[in-house]
Amino acid sequence: MPSESVISHAFVLPDHNFYEWLAVLRPYLAKFERVAVVRSPAGNNLNRFRNVSAVNAPLTWWNDSALVHIRRVYPSVVMVDVIDAQTPAELESVVSQRVDADDRYGEADNDPQHIFSRFVLEWPTSARPMALLERYNADVEKGDLRRSISLLSQENANVICAAAGEVIAVAGDSIQVETLVDGERFITTYEGVKDALVSVGDQLALGQIIAKSSGDRLSLTVQNPPDRGLTLLGYDNVMNPRDYIYIPQLRARPVKDGLRVRKLPSLFASIVGRVYSWHLLEPEEHHGRAMEKIGVENSWLKVSSITGVEGYTAAWLLRATTLDEGQEAFPGVNPVGVNLDVFHPLGRPAPARLGDLGWVRFGYNVSNARGSEDINAALQRYLPQVEAYRNAGYRVIFATSHQTYGEGKNEFWPWSQMTAAKWRLLRQRFADMMGRIAAQWADRDLVAAWQIWNEPDSLSGAASVRMSADNYGMMFDEVYRAIRSADSNVNIITAGFNSGPVRGSAYARRMLRQLTDDVVPDGLAFHPYGRGVNGHPFYSRFGHIDESVWAYSSVLPEKPLWITEFGVLDRPDDSAGQIARYASDMVRYLKTQYPGRIATLVWYAWAQGMHNGYGLVDGAGNPRPPLTEKFLSA
Repeated sequence: MPSESVISHAFVLPDHNFYEWLAVLRPYLAKFERVAVVRSPAGNNLNRFRNVSAVNAPLTWWNDSALVHIRRVYPSVVMVDVIDAQTPAELESVVSQRVDADDRYGEADNDPQHIFSRFVLEWPTSARPMALLERYNADVEKGDLRRSISLLSQENANVICAAAGEVIAVAGDSIQVETLVDGERFITTYEGVKDALVSVGDQLALGQIIAKSSGDRLSLTVQNPPDRGLTLLGYDNVMNPRDYIYIPQLRARPVKDGLRVRKLPSLFASIVGRVYSWHLLEPEEHHGRAMEKIGVENSWLKVSSITGVEGYTAAWLLRATTLDEGQEAFPGVNPVGVNLDVFHPLGRPAPARLGDLGWVRFGYNVSNARGSEDINAALQRYLPQVEAYRNAGYRVIFATSHQTYGEGKNEFWPWSQMTAAKWRLLRQRFADMMGRIAAQWADRDLVAAWQIWNEPDSLSGAASVRMSADNYGMMFDEVYRAIRSADSNVNIITAGFNSGPVRGSAYARRMLRQLTDDVVPDGLAFHPYGRGVNGHPFYSRFGHIDESVWAYSSVLPEKPLWITEFGVLDRPDDSAGQIARYASDMVRYLKTQYPGRIATLVWYAWAQGMHNGYGLVDGAGNPRPPLTEKFLSA
């Protein structure tokens, strides 16, 4: 599933004769991955790139100096690789040498110096959320002087080396580290630490854990001896640490939906777009200054979103995070999958038939419609099938339901007459069974996710057993705990809600209120039957898929959405071409518009005749062109 690109290297070419410059760069682009080509710095924001290779050709940079220009205009760029090339032919020579030597930045030969780095501080604590609590202050007229900045932490959080270097002091609640960058000396003091893991003389790597946080804040002081900065509160050469902060993949997440993005930083400026709680916005300002604004009343931050919205938004309605929070739930795994059925003769196709899909989903049926509780028999029924699919690279979801426990038991029939006492009994027994089932699978590394129940909010009850949101919340809490006690790694997700974005999201919110504080679903699932994208009015007769994504994302914004069923129901004679277009457009749209938001996108079902879904193959197991081929390569 595509995710927002993290490209930390830009290669800037002159605008004049751009395509001639680009032609000689192509071997370099083929050799080194993840390089963004920028056509002249004019009109392009280089702040989003950590490293910049800059062709220092005439009439390209301010004052004809790429280094001076970048340092002046783009304070977030950390490393500048200056290539002095007056013509494309001169660049071709440099490119050829780097490609042959497998040396992206020409680091093997930096004499005369062409690689220029600046001192940066990455975020020094594992505590989340990230927040700057107190600013540096060297102005007497503005109140108390502060030589440090204070960051939000929490007791026993890891304190992380923010700039590689040598430990020069460990005393009391502080650690000092010296860093040399291009001949300049910097000293970083971490205060508010305990249980130091380093000693004087140790060489530290960036990101190394150096101590634990002693409380809810961590202070950083930066000095730049021998003669830069101020003498402040007993420290010489003190600089503002804010100016050195660089947070890889820094993003800001709205804390409310529909947050307005404006053309200018004012409540009276025109609105250019809206962003939502599941969006991760890229700050278009220096990271340190952005951190001073995020969460602060009456501050405005310039941001851009992956959907193309760019402008200013209310920083007090943002919180700081990183792009990791919005990445794929399963990196490198295609979210597209299909529902299978071990009880159906066509419901367990050979893995080789599933093409480029990433997922398969089975209902976990123990009851056999007779109230069976033989979990060993169920294990033997599913194990060979799951092993075959997992060995072929597919991820497996097991969906539990009344067919796992309850079906065929007279004490719970009819379901429409369940009482509070009966639900309580069923929850207890179901949780006990799921704890034992999860233990059977826990050490096999075969199951990616357990899904708790199926469509409890259903309006029809045709393929599910309905229950109140309160009952479902209590069930989820108990079953989650039982599974987690047996398996600490597997994903545990909600049932697929199918009553639509309004009713379904309200049901989900009420269900979540029943959970204890330490129970958080690993994802929220839904079944958007009758929803799709523009151009398919019949198959999208209930509305656009955006409405579902927005509604469910706002319920649990920090977790991905799992679409564990979608498709076309009760239309077996429709054209496979029409269905193919609907399915392909849906997949393409969700992958493009919501990267990192959709963990799975699972079609119902593999074969015609597996209940009432439009099969990817027909009732004899034969392909249905063009649907089969298109979906298996989606």
